[in-house]
Amino acid sequence: MNTIADTDILSIFNSKTIMSKKNSKKKKISQKDGQIKGQKKSYGIKVSSVQRTPSKPLKNEFESIPIINRVMEIGIIIVAFVTPLLFSIWSKNNFLLPKRTFAQSVLIILLGIYLIKAEEDGRFLIVKSDIWLPLAAFTGIALISLVHSISFYLSLIDLAQYLSYFFILFLTVNFIRTNRQKNRVFWVLVAVCFISSTYAVFQFYNIEFKFWARQGGRGNIFSTFGNPNRYSGFVGAVIPAMVGYFLVVKGIRKYILAITIPLSYTGVMMTFTRGALMGLGIASLVMLILLIGYLGYKVLFRYRLRIVYLLIVIAVITLTFSTENPINWSRFTVGERFASAVKGETSFVQRLMIWKISLMMVKDHPFIGEGVGTFKYHYLNYQGKYFENPAHKNDIHLAVWARESHNEYVEIAAEMGIIGLFIWLWLIFTFFRGRINSLKKKREEKKESQFIPQLGLTMGVLVILVHCVVSFPLHIAPNGLLLFLLMGLAIVA
Repeated sequence: MNTIADTDILSIFNSKTIMSKKNSKKKKISQKDGQIKGQKKSYGIKVSSVQRTPSKPLKNEFESIPIINRVMEIGIIIVAFVTPLLFSIWSKNNFLLPKRTFAQSVLIILLGIYLIKAEEDGRFLIVKSDIWLPLAAFTGIALISLVHSISFYLSLIDLAQYLSYFFILFLTVNFIRTNRQKNRVFWVLVAVCFISSTYAVFQFYNIEFKFWARQGGRGNIFSTFGNPNRYSGFVGAVIPAMVGYFLVVKGIRKYILAITIPLSYTGVMMTFTRGALMGLGIASLVMLILLIGYLGYKVLFRYRLRIVYLLIVIAVITLTFSTENPINWSRFTVGERFASAVKGETSFVQRLMIWKISLMMVKDHPFIGEGVGTFKYHYLNYQGKYFENPAHKNDIHLAVWARESHNEYVEIAAEMGIIGLFIWLWLIFTFFRGRINSLKKKREEKKESQFIPQLGLTMGVLVILVHCVVSFPLHIAPNGLLLFLLMGLAIVA
């Protein structure tokens, strides 16, 4: 039987034991807190595999997205919407400079926000993707090419443009996390196509603003881009994405796309831009092959009404601008435009000459090139060497100061060497390989409503890459940004 003294001793012992346990827990917690505080002070790059689409529907999707993601989404939307439509009648160049300045200014602000967030978190959070390695390698070879650059100023201008493209891809992959976010960015591109294509159609029929002089070009169509090639290259790349969405969306969105797709295609046809039409044709064929190859012929039956509608309107528009008729006011037809290249049209022969001269630059500096952004600086010197050859004297009437080579692949080789071209092709290969694997996964999971839009976005990238063979989309801010924005949307799909 315990005495009172014994009871007091036992209670004191038990209370001390409990207190010691509590103190040990507090020490563990304080140690963990110390570790967390220590982590905030040490910076690192954390690569994360983000689950983009939740397994269950979210009650409030807006509240579930971190505020940094919402800010970056708004920034991407502003760049995607304003850049293609922006112009200035008070600048020497109404289009190129205002667009590039605006886009890069907004992206610099977004970069600052990202760095502030990284400072708060103590780490740079990067979503895992196979695209980062070739992208970093291309940036590296561009920096290395500066060693041979004759003009550091010209190199920095082009390098800044490339970095702006890469950064919008980075933002899209890292901060567009849900399907709703992705769809909002897509519908902004649809709005741009509707507005710019409506203006292009008005211009075709000589309905024009009076506050500026006509910019020139085929049919005087330049829309909000300043040139028919730029406009058609941009809109032509969004058309496959719109087709992919059109096949699966419902309600009012279906009817919006049913109007915007024919309007956009009409605008492209009115410009008679061979590069954009060639890219659109190749992408459409590849899209059809992959659609049937992965989903079978039954997919055509499931979407037969919408497919028949698209085939009819595309056939009517193509026929209208392939013949001379009251609706086609232009003196051009699509058939004549493509035939002129085969017959040796001056502009086509001139581009062949520019490519030959560009290859002379590659021959002189085969590994790291003449320096990013310096093609325009070296061209006249090499053109002079080209005409020193007696075999080329009859081509003297083709002499021109080419600021771009009208072939992005050749120009990359001239400015960043064969190594730069190889890395660029590696980047393209990595992107398409990843999208093919993703499409296979969606087919296996029977996610047809996600498969078709992702295929459309991927084919939009292909349109621009085909256009790069005969033009220079990477040197036009809206088109270059669109290329990497579509890549980002296809990756996060």
